[in-house]
Amino acid sequence: MQPTFLCLPAPDERTTATLRRKVTLLALRELLTAPTAGLEPALGAAVRRLQGWLVGASQRHKGAVLAAVQRPEVLTPLLVMRSGLRPAGDMLEAAAPELLAALAGVVAEGFLWDRPVRRVSAGARAWTFDPPADGLFVDGGGAQVRLADGTFRTLEGGALVLPPIGDHGVALALQDTNPLAMVEDHPDKEGNALDLGGRTAEAWCAALDEALGLVAAGLPGWHAELGASLDRLLPVGFEPERHLSASYREAPGVAYLTLHPSALTLAEAIVHETQHGKLNLLTWLDPVLHNGRTTWTPSPVRPDLRPLMGVLLAVHAFVPVAALHAGLAAAGHPIAAGPDFARRRREVLGSNAQGLAVLRDLAEPSALGARLLSGLEALHAALCAAAGEDALVTVAVEGGPVVG
Repeated sequence: MQPTFLCLPAPDERTTATLRRKVTLLALRELLTAPTAGLEPALGAAVRRLQGWLVGASQRHKGAVLAAVQRPEVLTPLLVMRSGLRPAGDMLEAAAPELLAALAGVVAEGFLWDRPVRRVSAGARAWTFDPPADGLFVDGGGAQVRLADGTFRTLEGGALVLPPIGDHGVALALQDTNPLAMVEDHPDKEGNALDLGGRTAEAWCAALDEALGLVAAGLPGWHAELGASLDRLLPVGFEPERHLSASYREAPGVAYLTLHPSALTLAEAIVHETQHGKLNLLTWLDPVLHNGRTTWTPSPVRPDLRPLMGVLLAVHAFVPVAALHAGLAAAGHPIAAGPDFARRRREVLGSNAQGLAVLRDLAEPSALGARLLSGLEALHAALCAAAGEDALVTVAVEGGPVVG
């Protein structure tokens, strides 16, 4: 399969990594330039001190600062603030201690965040404080929280909240700090509350490891880029019949999904939501579709009317799912011989044909959007040819196992 812009990467391609770095820089700028006049006075003073300290830290440790900002605990609240979806003060209070904890032991010059700290994380571990700690101090020696009695305690131990999923560079997240997690626009879902669905974290990791193994077998080049595009999978219950998944523009590298008995269904969901993340990154930097939010149309994969950008998100997610099917079939993987595989492959190709037809008729793309669409059209035609299907065929789609 030929490399396709923001879909199937070429060997050693860094498009997604570059987009992510640029969005991280946007978030850092949001923090460094956040107006403090409208904040509660003590918070405003703390933010101004932090901004000054970060300017110096960024000059000496730019890579470490960007890596710290890219952590979801920091990046998501800053992007939510940039979107205006939550009060700036709340997002700064959430992001600041997480950023500082990530820089502990790196930046020699000490800094005290003298605000209440309810939660902080470092690496794969997290600490919660009830009542809240009175502050957080970081320097080259590490991080310490200031307790209510004025004493300081070094951060040690902490709950493991990011158990790794195999050796794929992805973790299962057992805590969620996304302030938008319960915001939901899908008619079949009611937010994304963290829920293991009665299974253990070990069972989740094993199932997701198997699913990612299918992705590696069917889409090896796509899988090789995973470290730049996906950090965490968050469990939101067990669904034995259908499958539900979600992602947020403000939470790059994070996807929510239900556990399902089928490894192929989970693999599709991982590809699907990771693709959403790639396109969402691009939308921070480019309009992609000039009429993406103003033109509404029926969707081939959703029961409700969708803005045209929603149709593009679906097609951009499911064309690589079709490529996954093609890759597994070409590799002779046993799962491709299963009784439902051919039906599912035709179903996805049919809904992709419908979505591309809608976009062909209605989309007003930017230059990058036109490049994206032409690549999807070419890849879809190649996948239909490989499956022995007419590239323009449409089928009645009653709703596949992945909903997102």
